[in-house]
Amino acid sequence: MAFINQNLILLKILLFTFYGALGCLMTFLTVHMRFIGLNIKEITWINSILPLTSLVGPPMVGMLADKLGHYKTITVICMSLCAVLHTALLFVPSYKISPPMAPTLSVRCNNEGAALVLDACGHECPDPVPFVSTSFNMSGCRVSCSQQEQGISINEPSEMLTPSQVKMCFYKAESKAICQVLREEQDTLEFNQSLSLRKGEGSAICQYPLQHFTIESTDYTSLTCHLANQHCEVICNATEQVNGTRLLQNPVCSTVTGNPELTLWLYFGIRSLAEMMTSILVSLLEAVALTMVHQHKGDYGREKMWGLIAVGVFSPLAGYLMDKGVGTFGTYSYAPAFYVFDGLMLVTGAVTLALPIEVQVQRKSLMNALSQLIRTSELSVLLFLMTLLGTFWGYLKTFVYVYLEDLGASWLLIGLTVTMGIIPSLPFLYKSVAVVKYCGHHYLIMLAFVGYCIRFTGFSYITNPWWAFLLESLELFTLHLMNVSAATLAYTLAPKTFVATAQSLVWVSHYNIGRCLGTFIGGYLLDIYGNVRVFQSAAVAAAICAVIYLSLHQLIKYINARKNIQPKPQPARENGNIPNGHYTPLSLADERF
Repeated sequence: MAFINQNLILLKILLFTFYGALGCLMTFLTVHMRFIGLNIKEITWINSILPLTSLVGPPMVGMLADKLGHYKTITVICMSLCAVLHTALLFVPSYKISPPMAPTLSVRCNNEGAALVLDACGHECPDPVPFVSTSFNMSGCRVSCSQQEQGISINEPSEMLTPSQVKMCFYKAESKAICQVLREEQDTLEFNQSLSLRKGEGSAICQYPLQHFTIESTDYTSLTCHLANQHCEVICNATEQVNGTRLLQNPVCSTVTGNPELTLWLYFGIRSLAEMMTSILVSLLEAVALTMVHQHKGDYGREKMWGLIAVGVFSPLAGYLMDKGVGTFGTYSYAPAFYVFDGLMLVTGAVTLALPIEVQVQRKSLMNALSQLIRTSELSVLLFLMTLLGTFWGYLKTFVYVYLEDLGASWLLIGLTVTMGIIPSLPFLYKSVAVVKYCGHHYLIMLAFVGYCIRFTGFSYITNPWWAFLLESLELFTLHLMNVSAATLAYTLAPKTFVATAQSLVWVSHYNIGRCLGTFIGGYLLDIYGNVRVFQSAAVAAAICAVIYLSLHQLIKYINARKNIQPKPQPARENGNIPNGHYTPLSLADERF
């Protein structure tokens, strides 16, 4: 205990429980979104907007804290709201859409003619490709009659007419009709011309008249069925024969269980408020940590390590509990993660009340400081680089867990990937000052791009989710050391009156703007090209960024070195003599010319 700062023990517990709570839940939020029915487009849209909604919370609470001065009370209230709102996500009603199936296709024939009839399940009727012949198997023919009851037509199989009482008449061009008794065996309809669309009574009932078709190598122009009852018709099952492309029976029919719009908007409303509370708490508790470390002469990096350790512990613990189904009920398979989250938030609130500190949160105007900060060109470049890195990070953190789940990863394995991203980083963070001093800020940022290149490439080739452990260990470079390097570089570049503002800009560039871009762009491309191609494209993009950044840095470093070269001293001549030990710079000696 001699090496532990006694005044910072409560701070360590606070950071341990708070970031442990966030780690055990945030890891599984994306896969939970898909579990309740949200598709990739909806997940992309929600995760793209959430970083923007989080920008509003901290300034509002900063004003409230300035006005009221009750910091602990406001913090505990925000913690309570954060816990309640996140827990409410568990009870958002889910919806389910069954996999698409081919729509029902039939051949219907009566006294007026015959047609292929397609029930498009509410979708628009497909237009057949022009000048493409196709064929359909026709089988199971039966007679169906409608009964008029109070103006409603009800179709049901007829018991009065049998197939032997129905005549099907086939017409040839300029010939008499060939009539025969309705056959129940299978026939194949081959169309010699492209089908034409004629909409039926409903917008989703599509009719394609039987014209210019072939049955058993005989060409016909049309078909009719002679029935004594005008309310009756012949209905035969039809199936499109696939010859490369389906013209009609593409998979479009699905069954929807639940209310997709209610699920989407209710989840988005609750999640945006919950994310806002999280952003507020992070800013408030960071103010606590910085203030206490300064007051008690601690090491900020070592205090933050406790938060990372907690994420590495509780994320796999939540995954293990979900795999075992501990405390689950009904369809709430993700309940254990919320149990751990709520328990840790409760402890965090109690520790906050016990902290011997009162922090007056001061609001900083980013807009007022931006004009002065932007004049520092190297800081502007840093913010641009942080946005690029945040774009890569945003895509990975949004979609990589869904990708691993598709590869068959258990919830425990997904939680352990978070741990594997933290464990290698702990010794480097403990000595982060020495690491940054030895490697240099710019080379660590360049290594972050290289790390993303390797991670994206690896994810595009793995088929076993356990390989993700090796790839996630590269967060040492892509996140943790990069954060330390960017924060210390921003501190060096920014005017000392705007240090806090510069740190805020670095945070916003990476975790808000970059995350928003990464989720939106990555989700859009993912929906078109799939995970593997997007991963490979991102790897190429990261490699290009690394090469350009390293080349520009080396070029600028070379130019600056050339500018700072001191001329070699030359002996000063006095009347042609060189005094012993007397030298002047070359530029001064050359003045004699």
